[in-house]
Amino acid sequence: FYTLLGSLLVGSGKVFAFEPLLHNLEYLKQHLALNHIQNVEVLEVAVSDENGAALFEVETTGSMGHLSRGGTVKVQTATLDSLLEQGRILPPNYIKMDIEGAELLALKGAELCIRQYLPQIFLATHGQETHSDCCRLLQGWGYECKVLEFSTDGMGEVVANPKR
Repeated sequence: FYTLLGSLLVGSGKVFAFEPLLHNLEYLKQHLALNHIQNVEVLEVAVSDENGAALFEVETTGSMGHLSRGGTVKVQTATLDSLLEQGRILPPNYIKMDIEGAELLALKGAELCIRQYLPQIFLATHGQETHSDCCRLLQGWGYECKVLEFSTDGMGEVVANPKR
């Protein structure tokens, strides 16, 4: 849904979608084809703070999961900084990140990208500690974090804008 929406919102721009799970990857590609979407590039990786491979724990429906040492599926990982340096992605104006608890890792792996290009960031956080750590990190990089929602179970949504 968010990839299709992003595709419409950027117009002639480009959307980069990251999906490590094969089940979701096939589903995403099908929807892009059904909707004749031409401005989305799908990368088959989990965004993190390291390039390589990691274990991924898939939840019971098979459509969601997260990086976990106890995971049963091996996925490729990449940092946004390395993908940008390799020319696999363009400098972002906007980042929408909802990666089931690995937000801090992904942000750390995008430090140069974020500091240089100052994209607006919409961040879904999973857990009180992750939420606090992500906001603290972004504030340290000169961002103002506005909490849109924060629930008692530690799930949050934040919009982070660079202070200009």
